[in-house]
Amino acid sequence: MKRGVLIALAFVMVLAVVLAGGQPTGALPEYSEQTGEPCAGCHISPSGGGLRTPRGQAWVGSGRPGVVPGLTDALALLGVRLTIDEADFVAVPGEVQPAEPLRADAAAAGAAVGAAPADAAKAELAAWLRMYAGN
Repeated sequence: MKRGVLIALAFVMVLAVVLAGGQPTGALPEYSEQTGEPCAGCHISPSGGGLRTPRGQAWVGSGRPGVVPGLTDALALLGVRLTIDEADFVAVPGEVQPAEPLRADAAAAGAAVGAAPADAAKAELAAWLRMYAGN
């Protein structure tokens, strides 16, 4: 009887060690409270856990300080250098004229096939469908 109890106790202890050691570490709600950021501030998943955003990677890489760095600061911490040409963002001098609306030449489309424009489009679609082999 004592032997059976000892075997059961040993099995339970081994099972507890295996289950406790096999749990992956993840995001903790305490981190959200500590930083004042939602889980999505550091994780790709809005509910937290899993892959981190650049801000989350920089936060962990800098030793989990009390504040999550902004995106540009996080990218700088991760070694990403952004180059910006301010000339790309300068407004065009003067007034920009709106584009002319597109107009289809219905007469030319019908004359090419020798039928009315609607019939020509139907015939073209039917020809294409006959040749289409599918996915």
